[in-house]
Amino acid sequence: MSRPATIWHSFIFRILGYFRRRRGKFLLAQFPDIQTFSICDLGGSEHFWDEVEIGVSRKKVTIFNISTDETQALHNINREHTQFVLYDGHTVPTQNEAFDLCICNSVIEHVAPDQREEFAREVMRIGQRIFVQTPAFEFPFEPHFLLPFLHWLPRSLGYWLACVSPWRMLSRPSLATARSYYFGTRLLTKNELSKLFPGCSILSERFVFFVKSYYVIRHPVRSEPGLQIEDTRSSADDHLTAHAGGRAFGN
Repeated sequence: MSRPATIWHSFIFRILGYFRRRRGKFLLAQFPDIQTFSICDLGGSEHFWDEVEIGVSRKKVTIFNISTDETQALHNINREHTQFVLYDGHTVPTQNEAFDLCICNSVIEHVAPDQREEFAREVMRIGQRIFVQTPAFEFPFEPHFLLPFLHWLPRSLGYWLACVSPWRMLSRPSLATARSYYFGTRLLTKNELSKLFPGCSILSERFVFFVKSYYVIRHPVRSEPGLQIEDTRSSADDHLTAHAGGRAFGN
């Protein structure tokens, strides 16, 4: 890994670590038995599991991804590793409801808009329960490039600002890589998520007065004692509904 990339990862992982630990607490609250679950991490990485700190055995986690880039653990220490499966980005090679829980963290915003419906169907197909997190389009700070209002601008203008963003200055990708990453990242609105995941609950993670991220939650149809799931159609969802990490700008 180059020195600029090392500097970027050292910087960003400190931010992500805080939010992912908070997200881990949210997962434990929503899924108290998660340590017993078989888990699919769709589009995930080992370093996510380094940071959430929820006591899940790596043997229970299977990561499906289209590439091995940036999926490794943070530290090369002696530990059990997750099972890693490369797939085509379309059909996850597993049976319906093969996993107790499908987690998809900060991934769907990188899926092409015309492929998101297919991607969402796969998430709901393979997991008896689902947890999908994605940064909110409504939040004024773009978390991938660390610039305010970037995602609200015309795409052509936003691209040139992305080329001088903290992300590019710290990680120093090529212009071609920067272009691919920028145009391959499109944040979603709550309405878009509701259409992609019908019948699921949409929880809002807020920072000050703004919705920072969305959580899409689905539990099995059979009721689970002690769980209170918010209906996406409820007006209460427009208020503060999740506190997992609402103090800074991590994914």
